[in-house]
Amino acid sequence: MIKIKILSQEFIKTETDLAVVTFFKDMIPLKGDAGIIDWLLNGQISNLIKQKKISGAFREKALLPSQNKISSDKILLLGMGKSTNFSTSKISLIYSHLITVILKLNICDFGMDICIKNISDLDYARIVEDIIDGMLKGFSRLLKDSKDFVIKIVENDGGRIDILNNAVKYSVERFMKKGKKLEISMDFG
Repeated sequence: MIKIKILSQEFIKTETDLAVVTFFKDMIPLKGDAGIIDWLLNGQISNLIKQKKISGAFREKALLPSQNKISSDKILLLGMGKSTNFSTSKISLIYSHLITVILKLNICDFGMDICIKNISDLDYARIVEDIIDGMLKGFSRLLKDSKDFVIKIVENDGGRIDILNNAVKYSVERFMKKGKKLEISMDFG
């Protein structure tokens, strides 16, 4: 079963095995949750970027220990590519790829937030739908056993929590209408 939990809280306070943190290649210094986590890790992410060990390239990934600085055990940095090349097809693709990574890491409980904040409510809803669509495609393509997974999607903007809830519900219903064989439950914040 895949349980999608919507939480209205700060991302760094979300208790999970893995925190998924996205960042763009052309948005340096880091902003949003990536910037906050970098600060909590004393600039470790920025140092990796300066040393050219990571860049934010599309589908690039790096696994870091949280050093008990956030409520997750590990941090997965996920490169989104250039923000100017960001599109709905890339969103779905990157989040489908994320599930491949999650399964390889044998992680069953992970948390994430919505990667772009300063956009219209309509664009926000579309991005949420693309993220959910990508993850569900990834699970339906790769999941071979009846393992349980918990996906915690965090939004600390109280004005957007209803949009997030509705977009997740719509995406799951649309996915299930296609005859997909995933067992999914939703817990709305």
